Amino acid sequence: MLDGNGSGSDHGLSITWATSPSSIPGAVGGEDGSITTMKFRVLNLRVVGDAGPGDDRTSVNSIELDWAASTKPSPVTFADAPSGLYSHVILVADGNLINYSYELAGTTKLDGNTMPYQIHDRTPLAISLDTSAMLEPNQAASLGITIRIDQALQSLDFHKLSNQSGTLVLDTFDDAMGDFRDKMMNSVFQADHPQDNAGPH
Repeated sequence: MLDGNGSGSDHGLSITWATSPSSIPGAVGGEDGSITTMKFRVLNLRVVGDAGPGDDRTSVNSIELDWAASTKPSPVTFADAPSGLYSHVILVADGNLINYSYELAGTTKLDGNTMPYQIHDRTPLAISLDTSAMLEPNQAASLGITIRIDQALQSLDFHKLSNQSGTLVLDTFDDAMGDFRDKMMNSVFQADHPQDNAGPH
């Protein structure tokens, strides 16, 4: 696994990633749709400990979370995380207006026809999750984050997306983006129950 500095570690505090659907590419809403790629450009990821909420040892900047065929993000591990209780995870996806903060692509069935779609947003996406992980001295603990992207896609009315040369597109300032972005910020990211690994490392 990769730590906040990009090196390997088998101890400390780690963030693991999962999705719903459980694999990408994967089906969304039965046979009516799919998601084939998903990317988040994360400006900052922080795990907040109760003892030291501003500790740089549990923060990392400028990482990309990518899902595609044969691709998924590695866990992010903070090998030097101090022991104690961690109760929050804060993630900010932000492309700094140069790139999109997040991008999705897949297919959907619209009026009986299967069509490709693209969703991309330059607006920063700020996520704050409550969790609970106890990191004991000389042990490892993990926090799982599941991105339930199927919930956001199933709530989207694809009829409201613009048809650009046969591809349905939802962009930053489109009318339907506000509701979709709210869904992304408020319910799509969920923290799983943490698992502590017993025994010293």
